[in-house]
Amino acid sequence: MNLDSQQDTGGYDIYLKKGSNESSARKVKFWQHHVVGPLQTNCFVLSNTMTEAILIDPGGPEVKGIASDLEKQGIRITHVLVTHGHFDHLAWASEIQKVIEEAKVYLHHDEKDSYEKFYDMMHFFGLNKIDHLSEPDVWIKDNQILNLSGLKIKVIHVPGHSPGSVIYMLEEEKDAYVGDCIFRNSIGRVDLPFSSPKKMIQSLKKVTSEITDEYRLLPGHGLETNMKAEKKHNPYLIALRRGMLDQLLL
Repeated sequence: MNLDSQQDTGGYDIYLKKGSNESSARKVKFWQHHVVGPLQTNCFVLSNTMTEAILIDPGGPEVKGIASDLEKQGIRITHVLVTHGHFDHLAWASEIQKVIEEAKVYLHHDEKDSYEKFYDMMHFFGLNKIDHLSEPDVWIKDNQILNLSGLKIKVIHVPGHSPGSVIYMLEEEKDAYVGDCIFRNSIGRVDLPFSSPKKMIQSLKKVTSEITDEYRLLPGHGLETNMKAEKKHNPYLIALRRGMLDQLLL
């Protein structure tokens, strides 16, 4: 069973910028990519301060070790940004807080009525619930600007896969952490509890108008891509452009 994409879509990647003159597609000083948890969730760590960091989508128990290892290097994960409330993106936030007690969890307010129910879905995947599900500390909203760890992050609300799905957009870096809204050549499932095909169509219209071709797209699962490639190759975005996406989703 695939929780995330309309079609099925490891590893570890790290980039540490050593000097301001170094040329790189990534413009943050510290950036890590981990694949974590039972559903192979993409988890990202980023910072421009090298003392505190952001972790996006704590989707597996490995995040506790990630937080612990970074703390030994003097980098504390103090902000946990969640793209949506499904358990494979949120459930292990409490493991980070066991290491960094003051770490704050951010989730869109439209997930208030659903995130605990998503947590209950773990048993459908043969998984045992973790000891404690963190209640979000900060309820975020559309177009909110977060200034965290030396980075300016814009919140884009993209309901469809779940009511409070969001994209975290770094406009200066031209990076978009898109969660399960869009994948390489696919989009997030819309046949799950609390999902909405109609809202997904509207969200994809919003995404393709607000996120320009040069943006790198970092999804919740699978390989990274970019907006130019998705507009050209993603069958759902092609159908959207042709006014036919409702025939696929509705």
